[in-house]
Amino acid sequence: MLYIHIPFCAHKCGYCNFYSVVNMNSPDLYKKYLDTLIKELEIRINDFNENIETIYIGGGTPSIIGANMLEYFFEKLFEIIKCKDKIKEITIEFNINDINIDSLKVISEIKNIRLSVGIQTFNENSLKIISRQTSKEDIINALKLINKSNIENVSVDFICGLPLNDKEQSKKDIIFSFDLLPKIKHISLYYLELNNFLKNKWKDFLPSEEDSVNYYNIAAQTIENFGLKRYEISNYAIEGYESIHNSAYWNLKDYLGIGAGAFGCYKNRRYENTKNIKDYFEFVSKNKAPAKNIEFLDEEKRKKEFIFLSLRTAKGINFSFYKKLFKEDFIDKHSKIINKHIEYFIISKEYLSIKKIYFDYADEIILLLL
Repeated sequence: MLYIHIPFCAHKCGYCNFYSVVNMNSPDLYKKYLDTLIKELEIRINDFNENIETIYIGGGTPSIIGANMLEYFFEKLFEIIKCKDKIKEITIEFNINDINIDSLKVISEIKNIRLSVGIQTFNENSLKIISRQTSKEDIINALKLINKSNIENVSVDFICGLPLNDKEQSKKDIIFSFDLLPKIKHISLYYLELNNFLKNKWKDFLPSEEDSVNYYNIAAQTIENFGLKRYEISNYAIEGYESIHNSAYWNLKDYLGIGAGAFGCYKNRRYENTKNIKDYFEFVSKNKAPAKNIEFLDEEKRKKEFIFLSLRTAKGINFSFYKKLFKEDFIDKHSKIINKHIEYFIISKEYLSIKKIYFDYADEIILLLL
């Protein structure tokens, strides 16, 4: 697994918690950054000792670099990753405003490409409040272009409970998206998560927490009516189109992370690269890995992460895989807590999962086992 972080954005959306830098519209800077990414990969890859089967290019806004830079970057990337035919999935995030014929043509020629697009909502008043610089017309035109392309593996994101959203908003957004882009294979449906400052700033426009849960469940049912199945708390897919990359995270598979602010985890160590672009360039220019923080993951931490991530999936905890990883029986260790709160769980011969009706409270239920 390989995660590549491209932190540049044209602007910062009001709700975004991901690391990004804005107002850096410079082709020279983008090229220098891409060359540095390749060099960091060269530094790290020999120590990784794992086949790279999935790549996820996130941000920031990877698509901001444009068609020519995307073509250049993939060419350089595949010079380092020799066995590119073994890559099962390459996901790249695109901003609505960057979707054009040239960029779509570049990525459509890449084997096993998966396009991820953030729609969030078609409600223009909501988009203005959250400082998202796209209009309803922009989204419509972008989805029509994708529909005309030969890219088949498309994932879209929506956010429930945005300012000025009502009971039917996300439902209408989802239906309208399928009208424009019927080949959608995957949907990520998120609750709006805000810090206290934004909660206070937008308090007059936000639905209540109870209403947000209700809106989410209506949207979830709408997605499932289109034939997508919920395979993780926030993720839905046509069978066979579940995210291979994200599913590997949930199974604690080792992964490389490259780029400013990227995380990676292998050999029981999780690292975070420096977020400072200047420092990032300097580290890599000296053939040094640009990690700012390194955390050792002992067995107890890994167990907790596995339990937390597995129980957010529809399948839940695989008993045999847990035993293979940690050399102990999950049910034997946790039977007292499970039996005490059995109403929340489904137990089969192979799995422990949270009942679908309790998914809205999954994080609280998972804490019982940590």
